[in-house]
Formats: sequence, structure tokens, C-alpha cells
Amino acid sequence: MAQAINREVFESLPVKKAVGSFVIPAMISTVITIIYSLADTVFVGMLGDPIQVAAMSVVFPIHQILNAFANLFGIGTNAVMARALGEKDYDRVSRASSLGLWSSVVFMTLICFLMSVFMPTVLRLAGGSDATIPYASGYLRWIFVFGGIPTVASVVMCNLLRAEGQAKKASFGLMLGGILNCVFDPIFIFAFKLEVVGAAMATAVCNCIALIYFLIIYGRLRSESLICLSPVKYAPSVKLLGTIALTGLPSFILPVLGATGNFIQNLLIASYSDIALAAFGITLKVAFIGINCVHGMSQGILPLVSYNFGAKNYSRVRAVNAYTIKLMVSILICILILCEAVPQMFMRIFIDDAETITYGCTMIRLYLISIPFMSIILMTSTLCQAVGRWQYSLLLLGCRQIFFNIPFMITLNKFVWPLYGVVMGQPCCDFLVLFLAILIYRKVFVKAIKE
Repeated sequence: MAQAINREVFESLPVKKAVGSFVIPAMISTVITIIYSLADTVFVGMLGDPIQVAAMSVVFPIHQILNAFANLFGIGTNAVMARALGEKDYDRVSRASSLGLWSSVVFMTLICFLMSVFMPTVLRLAGGSDATIPYASGYLRWIFVFGGIPTVASVVMCNLLRAEGQAKKASFGLMLGGILNCVFDPIFIFAFKLEVVGAAMATAVCNCIALIYFLIIYGRLRSESLICLSPVKYAPSVKLLGTIALTGLPSFILPVLGATGNFIQNLLIASYSDIALAAFGITLKVAFIGINCVHGMSQGILPLVSYNFGAKNYSRVRAVNAYTIKLMVSILICILILCEAVPQMFMRIFIDDAETITYGCTMIRLYLISIPFMSIILMTSTLCQAVGRWQYSLLLLGCRQIFFNIPFMITLNKFVWPLYGVVMGQPCCDFLVLFLAILIYRKVFVKAIKE
């Protein structure tokens, strides 16, 4: 029996302490991730060129797709492993870890090649203009084509460790990449005079370093861990790969649908000006402070929920869910109040251009209204994944983006409030979808468990 699995925190530690042992390391790494994800925009903004900031806004939804692939394999493998641990099916744990990692590497090799071939078309679809595409193509080449495989592989490795309860070691790897990115960004951007391309190069290098760290940690835990990184020890299982993919599918669909929405938002806003597009890009960066907090907490407790659901300890599952949701909503409301009170403070962190700040302050105030609603929607989606109810997660996310957000942004922009109607679509959408999330949560975690 593997000794690297932290059974006490899964089974017997009081709920608040158990949640804290997973969430605190995840949140610390999330804060670092937020800082380094903002660092690119902050340092590029210091160049004083709104066009380069707009170029990063064009790449943003494409980068979300990269994160989607990381979630597909990382979260899917994490949940399958943790449930198998709860069921005491240790062979399945090892098989899932090997299959999840190597499937991600093979898949990303193909995706990165396709991106290198179709990059100009993709950037034009994302709202790129003749002014922004030269900068955006250089940024995307380094962050996706060259850096895609280590980015996805490092996220998968992080989730393998989390599945065994090694939350601190997993979170430190993400923190390491984030801290180094903040150090390397100014060197590549200013010292090497690479401007926006330098920001992408720094990110790619840091993700490679994070992957090396995870491999070293695995080497140290190898004799005690159920994780298997051998590509040949187990024969590939289509059924197991399908389970991993279906479990991770909602986490893949979320950023893909988000990217689709961002594509449309970029096209609508770019029709007004590149300056407005730069302001919206900064707005999304600010919003992702809250969104990343939700992801940090939900992904932090995912193995805890999966393990106890697999062990049929349903009372502990419900207690973990309730405590985490209360904690998360409290944090998000504080972020909302701050953004509504001083949006100009956030804008000036990124850029000092007066026209961009004017657009951005209004956009931040409108878009961030959605954060408390969005937090419950996204947490419900992740909890459904944790217990293998991926269909409900997919239903929730699909309805949110396809049937509400995209129609709302187009309609409000055309008939109600030109430009700012695009931004207002998100809070209107999330307020309505919140009620669907509540219904799904009750069905999965109240009625279904009782039955």
C-alpha cells in the first residue's frame, strides 16, 4: 500500500482543517498564478503601447484553449484517480496516472503543430487587426506552439500529486513557475528588448522549469506513490481514456466556451477601436482574479470530494461542499466591492493611457457584477465532475455560454447599449444561470445521494 497517500486528511481530519489543507496551498499557488498572469500585461503595459496590449487581448481567448487542454487531462485524471483511491482500486490509480500524462503529451504535439500551420487564420478570427497581428503572432508562437506541451504536462503532473493528497508539493510547483515568470518578464521584455514577445518567452521557459520540478518530486516519491509515469508499463485502455476525457470534459468545455465568447466579444469591441479592445483585455485580466480564486478552491477540494464520494462517505462530501461554497462566496464579494469602488486603480496597474482607462473603468464595473453568480456556477460544475456527474456539468456550462451569454452580448450591444452592452451580457447571463446551478446541485448532492 502506497505511503505517499495522505489518508488522514481524506478520511478523518475535521472538515474545516481538511478543506484548508487542500485549499490553502491551492489558493497560495492561485495568488501567485494570478500575479504572474497579470505580470505579462503589467510589464507590456509599461511599454506605453496600447497596440501591444491589444495584441495580448487578441491572444487571450486562444491561450484559454491551451488551458482547456490542460484541464481536460489534468482534472479528468485527478478525479478518476481520487475516486479509485476511495474505492481502494490501486491498480486503476496507476493506470490512470500513466494514461493521463502520456495522452496529454501526444495530443498536444498534434495541437501545437496545427496551431503553427493555421496561426494567421486563428488570430484574424480572434479579432486581430493589421496593427495587432504582428505582435500577437510572435506572442502566440512562444506561449502556445513552443510552450504548449510543457504547460499542459506540468498541469497534469500537478493534478497527479493532488490526487494523492500532496497538495503542498503540487501547489509549490505552480508557485515556482509564477514567481520565476515575474522575475524573467522584465529581463526578456526590457533587458533583451523583445517587448511583447519577450513576455511569452519568459512564460514558456518558466513552465518548462515547473515541469522539471514536478518530475523531480515524482522521482523522490516514486517508491511510496501509486503514480506511474511509464508509457509502456500498461497497455492503453480506450475505456479508461474515455472516462478520463468525459470526466475532464466540462473543465475543457468551460475555457473553450469562454474563449468562443471572448472571440465574439473581441470582434464586437474591435469594431469600435483597438483602444477599447485593450481596455476589455485588461478587464478580463481583473475578472480572472476572481475566476482563478474559484478555480483554485474548486480544484483544491476536487480530490477530497472525489475520494469521499468513492468511499460512499456522503455526509463528509456535503459538509465539504457547504463549507467551501460559503468561504468562496465571501471572498468573491470582497473582490467585487473593491473593483466597484476603485476600478481606476486596477487600470493604472496595467497602463497609463487616459482613453484606455476611461473605457476600462466602466467595463470593470459592469463585468465584475457577475463574479458572485459565476463563482457558484463554476463551483457547482467542478463538484459534479468530482463525483462523475459530468453530464450535469456540461449541461450547465453549455447553457450558460451558448443559450445566454452569446445571445445577450450581441443583443445588448446592438439594441440597448453599443459597446458596453457586450460587457453587460456576462452579468445578465450569470444571474439567470445561477438558478439552473442551484437546481443541478440539489439533484446531484441532495436527492441523488439520498436515493
